[in-house]
Amino acid sequence: MMKYKEASLSEIEEIYITHMKNDFPPAELKPLEAIKYSVSMGWYRMYLAYDEGGVKGYACVADCTEGFGFLDYYAIVKDYRGTGVGTEFFRKLKDMTDFSCIILETESVESSKNQEEEFIRKRRIAFYERSGCVNTGCMYNVFGVEYNVFINNDIELTPDFLAKLLSAYEYAYAAILRRDDKDYIRRIK
Repeated sequence: MMKYKEASLSEIEEIYITHMKNDFPPAELKPLEAIKYSVSMGWYRMYLAYDEGGVKGYACVADCTEGFGFLDYYAIVKDYRGTGVGTEFFRKLKDMTDFSCIILETESVESSKNQEEEFIRKRRIAFYERSGCVNTGCMYNVFGVEYNVFINNDIELTPDFLAKLLSAYEYAYAAILRRDDKDYIRRIK
């Protein structure tokens, strides 16, 4: 039976070394010390899906402004992908946080370098859409990588809501990276 919990700092370090370094390209992986600092400040959490056999998945969520959360990393351990663990964990994640809305991003299909990358990106987008996420139609370039911005709720995307959402999205990056400049993030559409 699957269980869920918030990870301790030692568990975060273990997950980072054991899984995150393999699950995410180096260009997308924040330094462990930045993640640990954010956790120690109380505005970043890692949640785990696990059973008696060990960790099956993990999710890193940052606190933003206006009641938004930012899903910074989400992955299922390789041997458990495609088994339903990810869908169940994603649904449970909504209940484990107190955010009114969780912002997430996916690499744009348009900027794929090859067919394999395009397939993976389309598969990831399809997973989030099946899980009830909505593409906001907004796109950002962050450190040279193009991302589509999604939310986990089907909320009316009014101009006021989008302004708050995008402000929270940009805030999450600035807080996690501890940067005041904005030269690494640019809205495309």
